[in-house]
Amino acid sequence: MTTVSDQLMEYGGVPVGAGRLAKIFQAKNIFFVDGNRGQDGWTAKTPRKAVALPSVAVGLAAKEGIIYVAPKSTIACADVYYSDNIVIPVTKPLVQLIGAGAGTVPGYRGAVQIRPLVDTTHIIDVKSAGVVLENLHINDTGGGTGKSGINADRLGTDSNAVSLQVRHCRFISTVSYSSICGALFLGSNQYCIIEDNIFLSCKRGLLMRATSGSPQSFTVRRNIFCGKVTERDVDLHIAMTDIESKGHIIADNIFADGLPNLAAGLTKRFIWSEGAETAVSTGIISNNFFATNAGTFGTTGNAGIVPAGWFLAGNHSQGGLLART
Repeated sequence: MTTVSDQLMEYGGVPVGAGRLAKIFQAKNIFFVDGNRGQDGWTAKTPRKAVALPSVAVGLAAKEGIIYVAPKSTIACADVYYSDNIVIPVTKPLVQLIGAGAGTVPGYRGAVQIRPLVDTTHIIDVKSAGVVLENLHINDTGGGTGKSGINADRLGTDSNAVSLQVRHCRFISTVSYSSICGALFLGSNQYCIIEDNIFLSCKRGLLMRATSGSPQSFTVRRNIFCGKVTERDVDLHIAMTDIESKGHIIADNIFADGLPNLAAGLTKRFIWSEGAETAVSTGIISNNFFATNAGTFGTTGNAGIVPAGWFLAGNHSQGGLLART
C-alpha cells in the first residue's frame, strides 16, 4: 500500500475498497492493527508499524478514522483472539473498524476474533455517531452480566451513538443478559443498519430498545440467527416506548435451527415484543424465514410476539406463509 496524490492506493493502482469513498479523504487518518507483529508505541500508520490492539488504534485515530485489523493466527491453526475492550468515544464520529481477514462474514479461524479483556465490560462500546463495524467475530462466551458484545446506547451525556452500521460480523454470546444488553444492543438509537451478520448460539441476539430519542429507521436485513434451540432464548427483541418510533424494517433474515427453547429462558421466541411497551412503534417484518412447522405470530404468538403497530408480510415457515394471529 502507498499514498499517491493524497489517495490511499492498493497494488495495481486501484483505490482500496472502491466503495469506501471516505478513504479518498482519510489517507492520513488510516491505522493498522496486527496482533501477531504489532507493538504499542508504533505509529500504526502502515501495516509494518501496526499496533497490537484495536483499542490502541482507536486512541490514535481522529474523527472519521479508518482502522484495519488483521486476524491473529498460529501456524497450527489454533483458535486465537484479541482480548480487548474497545470504546469509540463521542468525540470520534464516523470511525470505521474493519476486520481484514479472508472473505466476509467471518468464521473462527482466519477471522478477526475479539473477546473481552474485562468480562464485565462491553467488548465494543460505541458512543459516537456514524460508526461502521465490519467483518469482525465478536465472541462473548466468558463470564459477566449486564454487558453486550456491541453496545450502542444513545442515552447519557457522553454518547450520541446514532447511525451505527454493523455488517458481515459473527456474534456468539452465552453470557446471562439483563434488560439492557444482548449480543448487539441498540439503545434509544436512530438510523441503524444491521445487515449480513450471523448470530450463532446467542441467548439474546439483537436487542432494539428505546425509551426516548425518536428511535427511527432501524433496518435489519439478510442476517442469520441460528444455534441449538437450547442455547437461545430470543433472537430479536423489540422494546420501543418513544412515540416517534417509526420506519423499522426487519426483512430477508433467516431464523434457523428451530424455535428458541433455553431452559432458563424468559421468552423462548424468534421475535419478542414487550407488549404494551411497543404499542407506539411502527414498522414491517417481511420476507423472513423461520424454522418452525406451525408457529404463530401476533400479540400472543407462540413463535413470535410482534408489536401491534408492525405489519407482517410475506414471511415463511416450513408450513407455508405466516400470518398474524
